[in-house]
Amino acid sequence: MQNDLPQAIVPVLDSYRTAVERDLPGLIVGLYLHGSIALGAFNERSSDIDALAVISRRCTPGDIDVLTRIHQAIQAQYPRPFLEVIYLQPSDLGQSEEQIEPFPYAHDGAFYPNGHFEINSITWWVLKNKGITLKGTPAADLNFSVNWDRLVANMRVNLNSYWASYTHNPRTIAVLFSDYGIQWAVTGVLRQYYSFREGGITSKDGAGVYALDHVPEQWHRLIHEALNIRSGTHQVLYRTSVLRALDAFRFLKFIIRACNDLQRGQISL
Repeated sequence: MQNDLPQAIVPVLDSYRTAVERDLPGLIVGLYLHGSIALGAFNERSSDIDALAVISRRCTPGDIDVLTRIHQAIQAQYPRPFLEVIYLQPSDLGQSEEQIEPFPYAHDGAFYPNGHFEINSITWWVLKNKGITLKGTPAADLNFSVNWDRLVANMRVNLNSYWASYTHNPRTIAVLFSDYGIQWAVTGVLRQYYSFREGGITSKDGAGVYALDHVPEQWHRLIHEALNIRSGTHQVLYRTSVLRALDAFRFLKFIIRACNDLQRGQISL
């Protein structure tokens, strides 16, 4: 196991790799970490262990039974952080969801025999550019590429659909009255702001810190509030959740508008 990994995840990964290599020898030919760990921003309070396993064959019913037992055992022994693994064929790497057959994956403490999860341009970009290789071909040498222009185009669609819903959909707006909603929406939309400005990908925490140097000071209290929630700091900066939600609502409209005003950047991958 690599020495520079967060110590909280090392026992989880050690137990997982031992179990898979013992019970399903030869199945996994490549194992990689992406997400917050690869971005150097693992947060013990809020992050998961985002992993991608490249497998040598389509999983049989017997393989699924064994993987189910392995993930159930890992979850029982290590309830948090969640070990999130997607199991893909080599030819699946870099493809869109529509191009990949349903595959096994573990998410939020449960194991799913088939479906789609975490298949998007951001996953591929982080894997290719920042991925941590635990087994197999180095992540940077994997046989796929990422089109940055397409990634940005997908981000813009997401910005003006999912994130924009926090400014007009009553059900989504209601989420802003919770701690979870504040940290999720504020830092989530700021990740897109960072990407449009800098031509790269950062973590939620990284996006929040970046924004403190790049957005007007009137929004700093809200950003600090979101970062405090994520870090578990018991420092509340608003008198009521209603005032905080109203600030978040206005902030989201401001950032979405700012992102739409930015020119599309170019980056060499």
